Amino acid sequence: MSSGIDGGQLDLSGVRWLPGGARLAAVAQAELPQKDGLAAAFCGLAALRAAGLDGLDQDAVAAAAGTVRGPAVHPRGETGRRDFRLPLPVVDDPAAAGTRVSGLASAVGSLSRGTLTAVPVTGEWTTGSLFDLLVGLWDVPRVAVVARIDGAELGAHDTPERALLDYLDTGVPPLWTSRWRPPGGHFVLLAGIRIGAEGTLLSVVDTYPSLGDNGIHDQPVEWVTAALAGLGVLVVVDADQDGVVREAARVAGLTPSFWD
Repeated sequence: MSSGIDGGQLDLSGVRWLPGGARLAAVAQAELPQKDGLAAAFCGLAALRAAGLDGLDQDAVAAAAGTVRGPAVHPRGETGRRDFRLPLPVVDDPAAAGTRVSGLASAVGSLSRGTLTAVPVTGEWTTGSLFDLLVGLWDVPRVAVVARIDGAELGAHDTPERALLDYLDTGVPPLWTSRWRPPGGHFVLLAGIRIGAEGTLLSVVDTYPSLGDNGIHDQPVEWVTAALAGLGVLVVVDADQDGVVREAARVAGLTPSFWD
């Protein structure tokens, strides 16, 4: 897969971070883990803090986004986090819980006082359209890609590095699949790309430290594409970069619209 990427911050692992991606990952890791039921708020908070907007917490983002908490579900080994500052609404029915993507986008705009915008992108996800969208974001000053995914479609968060390197060389994804399958979907951040001779890995910044290396794991682009089926991403950028994101979506064959 030809990258078309000329710049970007490259680290020693071969990950080429999206603009501001290294800072985004560091900010997210410092906040780990998400509070129970606040995966969307966790990702939104990381995007806000990475843009220099401090003084907020997960509760503030959740309240602004209209989050409704449901029964807590954690990955194996995680005990959860319940240090809530605000009395967020709680329901017993998992189907009635969660955060609407449109609500999260509104929260980013309001909490940043209009300095940031969150552009929704959805459509027919293919490995090519996802890759092209990310490449199209390379010239913005900074970006946080918040992905609403079906976590069951991802590969194992502890896939051995040797298997990932083999995938980069051959394009054949590892067979290990995720053992954590959160009901109702999940929110993560897409922060970087690692390109091999035949395969492409995306650096996923997750919401629990046990998922990957302190919350960061590389996933074959095929698995992330499958996880996005019927869903989409919120692309958080400086407000004056709104048009760049919409054009990147158009070029990738995607649509800048909400899906929830």
